[in-house]
Amino acid sequence: MSDLINGRTPFVIAAEINTIKYQVGKIFLQSIIEIGSRLKEAKGLLQYGEWAKWLEESVSYSQKTAERMIRVFEEYGPKQLESSDAQSPTADTQAQVRPDLNFTQALILLGVPEEARGEFIAELDIDNITTRELQKKVNDWKLAREERDQAQQDNTGLRKVVDEQANQITHLTKANDNLRTKSEELSESNRALEQDTEKKQAELEKVKNRASYKTVENMSKRLTQVYNKAVANKVAFLYENLEKTFKELMGEMKELAAKEPETHNLFKKNVTDFLMKSLKENVHTENEQG
Repeated sequence: MSDLINGRTPFVIAAEINTIKYQVGKIFLQSIIEIGSRLKEAKGLLQYGEWAKWLEESVSYSQKTAERMIRVFEEYGPKQLESSDAQSPTADTQAQVRPDLNFTQALILLGVPEEARGEFIAELDIDNITTRELQKKVNDWKLAREERDQAQQDNTGLRKVVDEQANQITHLTKANDNLRTKSEELSESNRALEQDTEKKQAELEKVKNRASYKTVENMSKRLTQVYNKAVANKVAFLYENLEKTFKELMGEMKELAAKEPETHNLFKKNVTDFLMKSLKENVHTENEQG
């Protein structure tokens, strides 16, 4: 009862405990920053391959823990110094207004890039936010950033597709214009050719109607008739000689058959082959002419 009178309530006690926890967290963060600074210094002095062994034997840290401390130093160390130096004319404005963080908050906020972290923290009630709430806000921020980046990437891809299609349309338009021009040129050339053909045809008709042309044409016909008649007479003469010669050949073959049967058979075969060959050649020539 006396505690209630003096203002000591469970709510007040819880507030005091949380305040102490927060202050311990800030002290712990400052300690981690100091340790991270020295770990980075030591790492720069060690030879390649000695880092993990030195951590285990000298300070009992795993390499993962040490790298995390170094990162905390690199991310928050300079800003911690700037925020604690209120008189420094070179102190970064964002660092001066940034509230002090505890170690857990500092680790969670590593999920936000340094260039966006100050603005992100400024929008939070960092002194009264729980660890779970802070983690959720960081996760939500990362998700929103990923969605924004994806949207920008999609927009860039869409713009590229639109540009490509626009280029294709421009190319097709030019090709269509060129085709139309060539088509018009071809039509003009075709019209000129038709006109020239009509002109040549008219000139040819005029030539055919001239008396000299008709005279030459009639003379050519008469010469052809004379030539054909001469050929016919020659064929008739050759046929008469062939018939006479063939009759004489058959008479001689008959006498030879009585005197020299073997010789007769030989010449008979030759004559037969000659006649068959001549007949085949004559039929082949007629087929080609037909």
